[in-house]
Amino acid sequence: MWVERNFYNLEEQMVKGSSDKAIEYHPWNHFIPENARTLIIGTFPTALRNWSFDFFYPNKRNLLWKILADINGTAIINESGENAVSERKAILTSLRVGVTDMGKCIERNGGSSLDEQLCLKEAMDILALLESNPTIKRLILTSSSGPVSALKWFMHYLKGKGIAVISPKGKKPLYFKLKYGDINVDVHILYSPSPRASNRISFPVLTAMYKSVINA
Repeated sequence: MWVERNFYNLEEQMVKGSSDKAIEYHPWNHFIPENARTLIIGTFPTALRNWSFDFFYPNKRNLLWKILADINGTAIINESGENAVSERKAILTSLRVGVTDMGKCIERNGGSSLDEQLCLKEAMDILALLESNPTIKRLILTSSSGPVSALKWFMHYLKGKGIAVISPKGKKPLYFKLKYGDINVDVHILYSPSPRASNRISFPVLTAMYKSVINA
């Protein structure tokens, strides 16, 4: 069964069965504050049933917002609703960090939130975002392992643009440079802040890894 879904029709999202495949479009595309220096890139938002608020990384079990709050010297107060969105935007603005995902349009299998159940249909135009936000000099890719990851989708996107980049191998954190026209950015591959990945690395080490890039 094929269903084309738009995230803004939330009631329709919640009543669909779990055995279908659905085409989904990114609900936010990106949030990039003025003079952002770093852009965090994930894969695609979790399934709607996991949302606690209407913004990036809406699963309260995901560690990203706790990581960024710690780097910012603050604490997360709001876990749901509009106040949670405003709080998270304020943290990003304070840190001069933007956020987006590689998937602009995906196919989701069986309503799953697992990356391996997602198929990329259209990639977010990361180069266009960098061209329109020239203060960004660092990218953070939040996943690299498994059949689907931010790194794999990013490399697929670059290949489609005719840009040849050798993906680094080894233990994270990993790093390479991306040069394309006037774009010259450092690309950092870090451990994912997702609940499934969090058992591989402690929160203090994960936070230090993100902090070393964001505060560079």
